[in-house]
Amino acid sequence: MPSPLFVGIDVGSRDNVVCCLTREEANRPLSRFTIKNNRPGIMELKDRISKLIRKHGFEETLFGLEHTGCYSTHAAMYLQRHLDFGCPSTRVYMFNPSLIKEFKKSHYLDAPKNDRVDAWFIAAKLRAGHLPHPFTWSEPLMALQRLTRARFHLIKDLTRESNFLATNLFLKCSDYTLAFNNKLSATSLAVMEEFESAEAIAEMPLDQLIDFLVLHGKNRFDDPESVARTLKKAARSSYRLPESMADSVNLAMASSIRVIRTVQEQLKSLKKAIQDHLDTIPQTLHSVPGIGPIFASGILSEVDINQFQTHKELAKFGGLAWTENQSGKFTAKRTRLIRSGNRYLRYYLFEAANSVRVHDPVFAEYYAKKLAEPKEFAEKRALALTARKLTRLVFYLLKTNRLYEPKGVIRQNT
Repeated sequence: MPSPLFVGIDVGSRDNVVCCLTREEANRPLSRFTIKNNRPGIMELKDRISKLIRKHGFEETLFGLEHTGCYSTHAAMYLQRHLDFGCPSTRVYMFNPSLIKEFKKSHYLDAPKNDRVDAWFIAAKLRAGHLPHPFTWSEPLMALQRLTRARFHLIKDLTRESNFLATNLFLKCSDYTLAFNNKLSATSLAVMEEFESAEAIAEMPLDQLIDFLVLHGKNRFDDPESVARTLKKAARSSYRLPESMADSVNLAMASSIRVIRTVQEQLKSLKKAIQDHLDTIPQTLHSVPGIGPIFASGILSEVDINQFQTHKELAKFGGLAWTENQSGKFTAKRTRLIRSGNRYLRYYLFEAANSVRVHDPVFAEYYAKKLAEPKEFAEKRALALTARKLTRLVFYLLKTNRLYEPKGVIRQNT
């Protein structure tokens, strides 16, 4: 039986460098060439590889690419589904770039870094074995993934901008957070914009301040008078900002507030789009109390459950596995989460776990038990372990396509 053909592709924004290896030639490539990273380029790749297959009679062809985000997506999809190479068996593998980097180090400590060498090592990794699950893709899930990842990035932008806003807010009114737990609420942002200084809040008549809060809070406060009094008290106890700085601080805050409101509006639009896409995809994650459309979509869009045989594999893929530090009789008591893994999946698992622990008594009890253990970073550790427990449930639900129906739970729809 002829050797399989191993095709390593180093993907770039403009060009893809291709290296073809066989088992017979240890180091010498069967073929090397460069193509454009576009549709004519991928069709040229098809013609060249098809000629090699016909000439040498290969019955199996393995393609390997580094996962370089958008630059490798089209190539992987075309190779996996749209191109026919006339070969009985064709498989496509997407490698974490860190894996290829470490594979290169394990063979040559001083190997040069260029596209031709990288393509050779990708093909050599295919030949060496220990490969991940072959690349597969689903158009509905990839469309959903674009939305959930966009939301992820907007959430990060919102967090960063709100933190920057908080630095200027402390200068303007240092005790402001005593009045509003959520400083990004519509009423809170309106207060920041309306009043130029802490003195303006403190000097405003109580009745007018109450009317202001009722108007901008759309009459949602249970006790607006109490909020108004707390706000005036916070303004009186805050530091006084020098007049020479007031205009600069207010202008910086106004800029941040505009950005925050824009991001909040975009998040609302994305939430609606995510819900609409999720309605077209059969799934059972929504049956878990605390997991609404957003968290279900975030998890579902990152997981091809057929790639995982156990919940441990899924947890490692999501970065919910702990490193081990052991040598001889020494075993480190303090370990950390691995740094590899899908950061989007890890984010949505943590967020979902934080919600599920509130709405499901089983997870609430487990979280409280881990929180009570005398360990460092108790809250982060307890949440990470709860997310790991949730991963087992997610694996079971996706594998069996069954509903989760515990007793004594509080349902929610966010």
